[in-house]
Order: sequence, then structure tokens, then C-alpha cells
Amino acid sequence: MFPLPFKPRRILIGYNVHDKLVSYLHERRADLEYRSKLFTDITNGDMAWADAFIGFRRPPVTDWGPKLRWIHSMGAGVDAFIFRTDLPTDVLVTRTNEPFGPQIAEYCLTRALMFTQHIRSFERSQLEHKWEPRFIGTLAGTRAVIVGTGEIGSEIAQRLAAMGCRVEGVSRSGEPNAAFAVMHRVADLQRAVADAQWVIAALPLTEDTFHLIDRQVLSACRGAVLLNVGRGPVVEEAALAEALERGWLNGAALDVFEVEPLPPDSPLWDDPRVIISPHIAGLTTTAGAGDGFLECLSELESGKLPRWTVDRARGY
Repeated sequence: MFPLPFKPRRILIGYNVHDKLVSYLHERRADLEYRSKLFTDITNGDMAWADAFIGFRRPPVTDWGPKLRWIHSMGAGVDAFIFRTDLPTDVLVTRTNEPFGPQIAEYCLTRALMFTQHIRSFERSQLEHKWEPRFIGTLAGTRAVIVGTGEIGSEIAQRLAAMGCRVEGVSRSGEPNAAFAVMHRVADLQRAVADAQWVIAALPLTEDTFHLIDRQVLSACRGAVLLNVGRGPVVEEAALAEALERGWLNGAALDVFEVEPLPPDSPLWDDPRVIISPHIAGLTTTAGAGDGFLECLSELESGKLPRWTVDRARGY
């Protein structure tokens, strides 16, 4: 059991715009000590100084530090800290309370429309000064299967349903969810994706979801477009090229990858059927990061376990 109340004093921040976050927090809690750097610049000495760490990823250190008792993840996913890592079991992990669903839903809707409206093809025609009319489809009447039906998956479902898509969900239990027309169990994933035009991964990375969408699942698709806005390793990335060549997939929009940044020699870069973005579908704001941390801090100081505490056994 995590010892409560917990009142950390030294807060280490590893973040690209760390100075803004320090300013935001200092205005609200000037009684705390802050040390901030790019997460890639954090050292073992920094970790040894800290009671708590705020960031997206594990810094490049060999030791979590003797005093570290709390990690606050600025992203919705916490796999960087708990998935196959050596983080001590007595370190508390919490996550941001910032809602990423609306941003990620817009990302998915935009990419789906890009494929439906042949946006990239028309861009190429424009660059070549070619007048090339072609058939344009609609999202209405298509079938989307969303793997992961939490807050983010449900938000995506609502946006696609508003465009006239039939939206079905996949979860561990398959229990009814008001955001989805039909729910499937993970055990039935291959059958669920068979006739889908859109297969959308909106899952956290856990032992249960690692390579959940593997070659076998991809081979069950019949010309779907895959969108991954969860975590890269949820999809067996090495099988994507084959899936595209064999027509199991007609395209893919990928925001997350097994290795990030995506290596320059990845064949995905040059495939015209693939839309790549650099993990930006749901971006954390300074206010969102700061408020989430402060909410958890307040609860810890008052002797409560934060409601945004991560269940390390489940992975989220």
C-alpha cells in the first residue's frame, strides 16, 4: 500500500517545453522545488535528487533514484514507465486528466476523409498539372471497427457515427457500450474486422494488447484502412507491408510506431498508401499537464490515492 499522505518537495520535469511547465507550476505551488530538462538530458544525478517525476518517457538513466516515489505521466498512455520496465513496485504512477478524445477523434475523422476523398491522389494530380476526375465515396454507409472502447475510442465512435458510419467496438468483455452499434469480444477480433472499411486501434500498450493486431488479424481484413492512434506495438508493424501488398489493407494512417521516431529506412515512409504523422494525434497542453499533476498532488497531500492512479497490473 502506498504510504499516505505523501508530500513531495523536489519535482523533476522531463519535457520538451519544460520551462513553460515549470512557470505554470511555480505560479501555483511556489513552495516546491523544480528541476527541469529535456528528458534526454536527465541524468542519474537528477533522478537521485527527485521525489517525483513528470514526463512522457523514461529518461535515459540506469537508476530510478533512491527517493523517487511518484511518476506522473503527461500522456494518456503510461507504457513508457510500466511496460516491461524495471520501475520498482512501490513507485506510484498516475496519468494526466486531460481529455485527448476530441483531438484524436478529429485526427481519425480527418484521415478517414482523406482516404474517402482521395486527397493525396488529387494533390499529386495538381502538382503534375493533370485534370483527372475520379469517383469520390462517402463515409456514410461504411463500417468502422474500433479496437479499444474507452474514453478515446468512444469519442472516435461518436464522430464517425455522426458521419453515417456503422461503428462497432472491440473490448475484452464485449459488454454493451452506448457509443457503439455492436460490441465484440477481443477473442472475436478476426471475425469483427473481416468486412470493415476502417479498423481503428485506440488501445493502451499492455501485455494483453502487444501485437494484438498481428499478421493473422490483418490477413482477415478485406481491403480495410488501418488507423493506429493508440500505441505502435499494438500492431505487428513488420506485417504491414505484406498486408498492403496482398490487399488485406487498402491503406493505413499511423500516428504511433514500434520504434519512435520511425527509422528513416522504414518502407512505410515511401508507400503512397500510408499516411504518417509523428505521434501528434493527441497533444498534451501545458495547462493540462500542470493541472493534472496538481490535482493528483493535492489528493496525495490530503491522504488520498489519486483517482488518476494507474493500475499497474492492468497497465492503465
